Amino acid sequence: MIARKITYKGTFNPELVSTIFDITRKIEITGEVRPVGQQEVVLNLEGDPSMIKLIQHQIERKIKSAITDKTVEQIPYQYYKGINFLP
Repeated sequence: MIARKITYKGTFNPELVSTIFDITRKIEITGEVRPVGQQEVVLNLEGDPSMIKLIQHQIERKIKSAITDKTVEQIPYQYYKGINFLP
């Protein structure tokens, strides 16, 4: 198990943020999806490295036109309980 903080920058409307949350929820991974205004979405994810990578690929394929930058950081494993959406 690993934990990653993935920050996407770009132009995100509520529909795109909802798409990011839906992709993350369908993979059934632990963490949170937090929009920061309309220019940034932060995902704090914990789980299997392959599942985190799968989420990244699906998000980037689905909303590629809205993303201008991506940052991935390793974060401490914190034992989240399920996926949360923090508006």
